[in-house]
Formats: sequence, structure tokens, C-alpha cells
Amino acid sequence: MKSITQLQFGLQKLAVRLFGGVSTRADKQRGASALEYIVLAAAIIVIVGVLATVFGGDSNPLSDAFSNLFNSAQTP
Repeated sequence: MKSITQLQFGLQKLAVRLFGGVSTRADKQRGASALEYIVLAAAIIVIVGVLATVFGGDSNPLSDAFSNLFNSAQTP
């Protein structure tokens, strides 16, 4: 009878750990990974923006693309 009680207690502890709102190390790592991806995306956007403005010359292709896009959107 004692072994059944110990088994029930162990299963209860396992259920509490599995279904409880306990924050685990994997949850914290997921948040850190998301932050790393955001920082990486921001760095890529900044680098592309700087390269587009510095090496664009007199005719900036990025600026021309946006102005053409907005001009074509304004015409009916």
C-alpha cells in the first residue's frame, strides 16, 4: 500500500510540474533567441540603408524606386 501512495505522490508532482505555469530554462532561451533575431534584422536593415545612401551616387536607386512607386500610386 505504501508503494502505491508513493507512486501517486510522484505522479502528482510530475503533473504539477508539467501542467503548472513554471517557467523553464527553454522558455527563457526562446525569448533570448527572439531578441537576437530582432537585433540581427535591425542591423541588416541599417547596413542596407547605409550602403544604399553611400553608394547610390547621384541617382539613388532606392530613392528612385520609392518615388516611382508613390508617383504611380497617385495617378488614377
